[in-house]
Amino acid sequence: MRVRIYSFDHTVLENSVRKLVQVILKCEGKIVGPIPLKTKKKKISVLRSTFVYSKHRDTFECRIHKRLIDIYNVNNELVNNLSTLVLPAGVDINIETINY
Repeated sequence: MRVRIYSFDHTVLENSVRKLVQVILKCEGKIVGPIPLKTKKKKISVLRSTFVYSKHRDTFECRIHKRLIDIYNVNNELVNNLSTLVLPAGVDINIETINY
């Protein structure tokens, strides 16, 4: 099973990963990770003024931090705990089943 976790805030992401790892280890699953993936940066430029200072711009940046966790020895208890896991707002989780 492969779990990908996304968030804009890296501190909230790290706390969620710790919570997820505790749940996995409690259910006797073996894990590989968390592996930090590349941080995706989105930059947006906005005009500061439309007429007088038309060449002046403000640049805003949004960073998306990602982590990857591989889980081995998956059982029914682990799947139930992962599906009922409560994560903070701003954290997205993507769970995939992979045949090894």
